[in-house]
Amino acid sequence: MAEPIPYGIAANLVTTLGSAVIHEIGLVYGVRDELKKLKNTLSTVRAVLVDAEEKQETSHAVAVWVRRLNDVLYDADDLFDDFATEDLRRHSTQDDRGRFGGQVSDFFSSSNHLAFRLKMGHRIRTIRERLDNIANDISKFNFIPRVIVSNIVPAVNIRGRETCSVVDKSHKIVGRYEDKKQIIELLMQSSSQGNLSIVAIVGMGGLGKTTLAQLVYNDQGVASYFNLKMWVCVSNDFDAGVLVKNILRSAINEDVGNLNLDQSQKRLQEELDGKRYLVVLDDVWNDDVKKWGQFITLFPVGANGSKVLVTTRSTRVASVMGIDSPYIVGGLKDNESWELFESLAFKKGEEKMHPNLVAIGKEIVKMCKGVPLVIETIGRILYFKTQKSQWLSIKNNRSLTLLGDRENDINSVLRLSYDNLPIHLKQCFAYCALFPKDHMIERKLLVQLWMAQGYIEPSHKNHESLKDVGDEYFKDLLTRSLFQEVEGKDKYGDAILYYKMHDLIHNLAQTVVNFDILMLTNDVQTIPERVHHVSVFRATNIMPKDLMDKPIRTVFVECESTDEHDITKKNISSLKCLRVMKMSFEQQKLLASLAKLSHLRYLDLSGGSFENLPSDITRLKQLQTLKLNHCFKLKELPGNMKKLINLRHLEIDGFNKLTYMPCALGELTQLQSLPFFWVGMNESDSGKVSWHKKRSMGGGLSELKFLNNLRGRLQINGLSNAATRGSGEANKEANLVSKQYLERLTLNWSRQEATEVSGETVLVIESLQPHPNLKELVIYCYGGVRFPNWMMSDGLHLLLPNLVTIRLRDCKRCRVLPPFGQLPSLQYLQLWSLEAVEDMKDDYHHLSVANPFFPSLKSLEICNMPSLRRWRMRDVAADQAPSYPYLEDLSLTNIYVKDLISLPHGLQHISTLQTLTIQNCYYLATLPDWIGLLTSLTKLTMYQCPKLTSLPEGMRSLHNLHTLQIIGCQGLYGRCHKETAKDWPKISHIPNIFVRLYH
Repeated sequence: MAEPIPYGIAANLVTTLGSAVIHEIGLVYGVRDELKKLKNTLSTVRAVLVDAEEKQETSHAVAVWVRRLNDVLYDADDLFDDFATEDLRRHSTQDDRGRFGGQVSDFFSSSNHLAFRLKMGHRIRTIRERLDNIANDISKFNFIPRVIVSNIVPAVNIRGRETCSVVDKSHKIVGRYEDKKQIIELLMQSSSQGNLSIVAIVGMGGLGKTTLAQLVYNDQGVASYFNLKMWVCVSNDFDAGVLVKNILRSAINEDVGNLNLDQSQKRLQEELDGKRYLVVLDDVWNDDVKKWGQFITLFPVGANGSKVLVTTRSTRVASVMGIDSPYIVGGLKDNESWELFESLAFKKGEEKMHPNLVAIGKEIVKMCKGVPLVIETIGRILYFKTQKSQWLSIKNNRSLTLLGDRENDINSVLRLSYDNLPIHLKQCFAYCALFPKDHMIERKLLVQLWMAQGYIEPSHKNHESLKDVGDEYFKDLLTRSLFQEVEGKDKYGDAILYYKMHDLIHNLAQTVVNFDILMLTNDVQTIPERVHHVSVFRATNIMPKDLMDKPIRTVFVECESTDEHDITKKNISSLKCLRVMKMSFEQQKLLASLAKLSHLRYLDLSGGSFENLPSDITRLKQLQTLKLNHCFKLKELPGNMKKLINLRHLEIDGFNKLTYMPCALGELTQLQSLPFFWVGMNESDSGKVSWHKKRSMGGGLSELKFLNNLRGRLQINGLSNAATRGSGEANKEANLVSKQYLERLTLNWSRQEATEVSGETVLVIESLQPHPNLKELVIYCYGGVRFPNWMMSDGLHLLLPNLVTIRLRDCKRCRVLPPFGQLPSLQYLQLWSLEAVEDMKDDYHHLSVANPFFPSLKSLEICNMPSLRRWRMRDVAADQAPSYPYLEDLSLTNIYVKDLISLPHGLQHISTLQTLTIQNCYYLATLPDWIGLLTSLTKLTMYQCPKLTSLPEGMRSLHNLHTLQIIGCQGLYGRCHKETAKDWPKISHIPNIFVRLYH
């Protein structure tokens, strides 16, 4: 069987062997000639890798040759990594940041390192001899040297098919609108099955069943017909309890925590009670009648007309559900197939310049048998090819000429997408077999793992970092349809794109890795001899002892396991070749053995129960990524963290007991990820700490001064401590204004600081002005009476032109809001507990009435502002530019203002408003009749507004309103809760009405 060649490792070894440092080491060891021969031989072998990789598919002898080569490459990588690690350790001791530079001969001539020198010299000779034997076979196999080009293609405007509920608008979809129409009719017709009935879409993989379900799910008519929609991807794991929790999660759009099955089922019953709902179960494989019966018994019935829409590859699965006549999806018609292919294989208008390619393309399309996934795969391969011979090579490929109606035939065609990858991308694609089917992968994680394995070649173009090069690798794979985008949320609740592989693409990845990657389950009986990467995503009894004897480079465990029964944790130090490790530890003592894993680049200890990391962990000189998320007991990081001189990502969330960061952390100038930073107390702050802690408690804001490569998110906690550490001038050393890659900044004072203001508080925030590239600004518990000058500036739109989101919470003393209305990019504004603010105005003297107020704002949330007296908006009739011209969502919560007895008059001009939520507004007595002017309104929610006693006539004009919720409004309940109620004629046209006295 063939296996991927670690081309990135080979390329990096050639670069290392050509360095001046290695030349000096060769002199010291007396192996200069050995190293020179090794470099020459490796360069010769590297030149034929592309040819060897292709020939191993058809030649067992070549496949054996590749395996021998891979073994040598891995051993050589370990050898030179040992050199680098030892040298870094020595330089770390001398406070020198060189890699192999300076005083090498002194180091290696030391008697203390004589054994090390002898051992390394022997390893060099052995590897050189093994590589010579491999190179001698090149002529026997007639390998042809080829020029290897890092073929990073520019990202094109093509995105992968999504497998979540959202249809990608930029994705070309053809030929499914008649299918969509028929399925919608099935969903909306009455059924003899009672309140809940099932519709199944059946077809083989690659036909677009998920895409079709997405089109149906997002249809406006479907949205109006059903009160609630839910989407769950099921795949191979049909577990009734897991399914119920996932459906509940989709229904409430939030994490359901650790609810057991009974709690989940009861909560789901509450959510679905009385509602006509639609739930999509995508990609179902279960054909066990008993399992289906267990699930459907747990599932709430709901209102009449509720439906379950299932996609599956098997009519047997549909039969198990009691469906005798499922909807069978066929292939695309010839003209539809060509339309899809043409949009993917040619740039716009390019087909007119290549009539010869069009002719070949039409023949290829006929051979694709109308299967969208095959058409898409071939089209995107050919997008990068403009030679007739290249198109004919695809057309004459045996897998395509033999394509029939079986999935195995499709798998053979999809192999073309792998065969046409540049060699440096093949290893990156194959590594994705580490994850199970339907697993949502974060791009950042994948790039970090590739970096750890040495798959990414350094770029000398524009001084690109490895992370930037890795992002380009990923974009290339995405462009080739090997990944699909899925919308989701990260651990902070922010929207983020995840990525999945289509089932058939995942099968392809598993095929090409052979035994190199093993996903461990209880079904695994033996460990393959050549396994290098191991992952665990479902709890197993134990990690097999056989792993300890293998050259494992990855152990990735993403499930709960106990230290007592886990052989791997107890013997972790024996896995000497590890580059990647993800595992949670309960016992502090087991962490100490991690320091012996000198090759580690990626270490994820998230979910561990330890209180601190042992200082020995800083011996991991090659470590690039350290993750400590959800370590709830963690109190302290090692004081000598600065010794991790290659650290690029220190990812820690807020779920821990940390109160400060180590001193000298700022020396880690390669850091790119530092989501959370805690400002420590100062020894002079003696009144706030006990006598035995009257010392410097970690680093201050100055630790951030030189960390100008930080990107993504940064939350600074404990800013109340910054005021005790020195003057505002000292705090300016945080140098946030120079951190051009930061996108999200959170400034967090303590709750106490929000009410007890020290004299330094304003100076601290004045010193924290961010870079103009910032996209999100969050401020918690700031205790000053005014915001800093950089926020109150008339030129705020110039200081923060890219700001999209602002959240201010618990800034209880601030009386005047900054001029946010001038920010050109601001889309989301959240104001919580600004208890001293009295006025929301748009008449700042520096704003021209010709410019819109809040020109891009989409969402405004106001909560708990008891001093608010006025909310003035511009008079549109006075030829002034409008206020809030693009506002879509408005939420008013806990507004106790006596003067606010009705909605602000200016709201009537916001024709873009789609959702309006009014909660706990106890003095709101009327809804104005002009509410009927809000013609875009689709959802109106009123909760705990006791003085509202009637609905206005204008409600009749809200023709787009599809959801009305009235909860806890005693004065409205009797007028709206049933068809005979007095206000019912005003709202009877609304499809979804919920009127309750209690939630």
